[in-house]
Amino acid sequence: MVEHENDKILTEILKAVSDTTRRSLLTQLCQQGTSRVTDLANHYDMSLNAISKHIKVLEKAGIVTRKTIGRTHWIEPKIDRVRLVENWFKELKSIWELRLEILDEIMKDGGTEMVELTVNIDKVINASIDKVFDAWLNPKMLSKFMRGMPDMPETDVEIDAREGGNFTFIMHLGDETIPHTGKFLEISRPDKLVFTWASRYSVVDNSTVTLNFTKIDDNTSKISLSHVKFIDEEARSGHEGGWRCVLDNLNEVMK
Repeated sequence: MVEHENDKILTEILKAVSDTTRRSLLTQLCQQGTSRVTDLANHYDMSLNAISKHIKVLEKAGIVTRKTIGRTHWIEPKIDRVRLVENWFKELKSIWELRLEILDEIMKDGGTEMVELTVNIDKVINASIDKVFDAWLNPKMLSKFMRGMPDMPETDVEIDAREGGNFTFIMHLGDETIPHTGKFLEISRPDKLVFTWASRYSVVDNSTVTLNFTKIDDNTSKISLSHVKFIDEEARSGHEGGWRCVLDNLNEVMK
């Protein structure tokens, strides 16, 4: 699995607060402020050593700090790091709300059946087939070229690069964030990549992107992109422009 920039920190925090006692300790610290280890231990039916072990887990996650004055150990909560968890839940909430908004619009239109609208684009890339294929599974490369408009800044990328693995691309347009999510259905290096695709403009079942890679010579290759299923022609046309921009960006990055 390729980790998001903050994924390791997020994992440590979630593991740390997965235990009931550690959650209780953190809550107690937030309510009371900096406290002695002995005072914290008085609230629990367990040894001082056991409480100290729980506090060390919270320390490792960076959500509490320890100060030693003489023989007394003082524990202080550090909640700033918890904002990573808050931001992660906000991203999930945003993605879900976008899906509900589009589904609501579909129902208002009478639940019209989705048409098999398709985007088909061929693009010659000035790089070897192996490098071009690998770029689609590399978070650092993806952040540079997975941009649907020329002036967009780099995209936030989280990717689990395996068949069945999920990905999230958060594109930025001014103050607006535009989440894109999907799942890898097929990874056949260096010939073929297939994944599902969902965004605010493409929240339909089985919207799928297929990339076929063809070697032209040792330093040149071709991508044939096919994106199937959209809400309407407007969504299809918008995605066609976005994918053309992505492929142009890819060619520039590969140079």
